Amino acid sequence: MRIMSRNSSDMVYHRPECRYVGKIQKRNRIKMEWEDAEWKGYRPCKCCDGIEFLYKLEKGRIERYAGQSNMDVDLKDKKVYVRTDVGCWKIVYKIREQRFILLHRNYVNGRICLEDVEKVPFHRQGDMPEAGSIMKYLKYIKEHDEFKQNAPKDYRKLPQNTERQKLYYRTAKKREEKRSAKRLDSLFLMIERQEGIKQLSCC
Repeated sequence: MRIMSRNSSDMVYHRPECRYVGKIQKRNRIKMEWEDAEWKGYRPCKCCDGIEFLYKLEKGRIERYAGQSNMDVDLKDKKVYVRTDVGCWKIVYKIREQRFILLHRNYVNGRICLEDVEKVPFHRQGDMPEAGSIMKYLKYIKEHDEFKQNAPKDYRKLPQNTERQKLYYRTAKKREEKRSAKRLDSLFLMIERQEGIKQLSCC
């Protein structure tokens, strides 16, 4: 739900927690969903509709959960970075959709320092849809990392009881198939090089 003033010419809508809501007289307050406000020509408040403000709303819960789950959670350059012993993640806020998206960093080997998080590209985490809170993603990250740490090396031994487990199984299977294909390509290349050396030695 968003709040705006019927007498304001600024055409701005606010979250209920915004400090500017207190300056709107109760008799002048209008409440509606943000989609309806956008349709009527209102735009989001720059004060309360950025990731910094939304992070502050959840800051206490975020810090407690991060401490309990051995995560490093940092707000930097209007992005939230989550670093663990297993992976590195980035949470971005899409103001036009009023939703967060989760991205996973490629090629992580152990916990990395905050200064190095953007040295390698991130990819969208496909099995996790857009969310309305940072905490939802932190819980997902904990579950994801625990599964990754405890998962058997042979993907065929992975459980397939839930939809998410089935998705992990398919992902692991595709990953192993790609690795097998690369190993096979490398083997063929090595054989071709050896054959080439033999042919040259016979000339």
